[in-house]
Amino acid sequence: MVYKSMLSSSYNTRELGGFKTADGSITKNNVYWRSDVPSAPQADDIIKLLSSHITTIIDMRTETERAKTPDTLSELSEFEYHHFPIVEGSGVPESLEAVPLSYMTIATAENMPKVMKVIAEAEQGVLFHCTAGKDRTGVVSAIILMTCEVDRESVVRDYVISREYNHKRLEAFLAAHPEVDRNIVLANEKSMNGFIDLFTERFGTVDNYFEEIGLSAEYADMIRNKMMR
Repeated sequence: MVYKSMLSSSYNTRELGGFKTADGSITKNNVYWRSDVPSAPQADDIIKLLSSHITTIIDMRTETERAKTPDTLSELSEFEYHHFPIVEGSGVPESLEAVPLSYMTIATAENMPKVMKVIAEAEQGVLFHCTAGKDRTGVVSAIILMTCEVDRESVVRDYVISREYNHKRLEAFLAAHPEVDRNIVLANEKSMNGFIDLFTERFGTVDNYFEEIGLSAEYADMIRNKMMR
């Protein structure tokens, strides 16, 4: 199978449309796109984003990451660009067992309410990204899919597939950092399953999660209304 990013300027741009929900609905296309950093998108990518009505960009990288690889979509008037750095959980965890805990720190990060508020309120489609589109982006994607009552297996599979899209980038990282356990940086089923377990244990429901991060269950409803047919 060929794993090809939806944008030529990225490795790991995918969308959250096409997932079956608990009531038998299918999540809508061109509402939420998840991505690694789109590096210097050319005209074809810009046209694709606009024609798909993806006009809001959320960048969750740290200031250091953003300085190293700017998101040039921020410079274009056609897009509404938001930078909400998620510093929590942005480093490499110490072990595979620590990854779910790291993901919980991402889910409850200081700027996460801003991320979720824009995702819920955006007038058109949203592309949200970090650097590799796996951890911070993976957590946000999982929460959106859980909000729409997509089954756990599909949520985990959507996370794990980053391993295929990011193959070249991650192999290069591992070659440069041989001391790092590859299971930590390659999307692993245990990591997302562990996060879902911790999330459910702490919050019970996604509606409760939105309440606890300072928003309200109304924001979960707004995401559902956008995503469900």
